[in-house]
Formats: sequence, structure tokens, C-alpha cells
Amino acid sequence: MKRTNKANRASVTGGSISYPATAEKMTQELGRTPTQSEVFTRTHTKKKDRGQWVDKHAVDENQEYEDEIKWVKEQRAELISAGCPELPPIDYDAV
Repeated sequence: MKRTNKANRASVTGGSISYPATAEKMTQELGRTPTQSEVFTRTHTKKKDRGQWVDKHAVDENQEYEDEIKWVKEQRAELISAGCPELPPIDYDAV
């Protein structure tokens, strides 16, 4: 149990800071509400190198999200090219 807890703590860089608290801090820094993707990236990349994910699970989750966004954009483009009326913007937090 002790090793599992240690491994779980190591996989998220927010430490004891909650997701909402991280989002609030980012809101202050960015001057706008961050997307879920931005908060996920902040909490699952190394503090010293935001380009390096903390573990394979974080890499996989991020890739899955990016694949979903790509699919949504492709579907949207197909609808527009088929003559559908103007569509609402993509809600990235809903993906």
C-alpha cells in the first residue's frame, strides 16, 4: 500500500493541490479560465520540463484526448463541406 501511494503521488505534479485549486491558480496566471487539457498538462508534466510527461499513463491519456479532438474537427469539417449551416464552436472541455 505504501509503494502504491508513493507511485500515485509521483504521477501527478500538483502534489496536494487539488484540481480546482490548480485551475484557479492558472486562471489568475492566464487571465482566463484554462481548458481541462491545459490543467491536465500542468498537473501531469514535470515542473522542470513541461514538455516531459510524468508517466506512460499521462502520455496515453493525452494522446487519446488529442485523437478525440482530431476526430471531432474532421467530423465538423465534413459537415461544413456537406453544406450544414454554421455550427457552434467546439467545446473542448466537453470532449
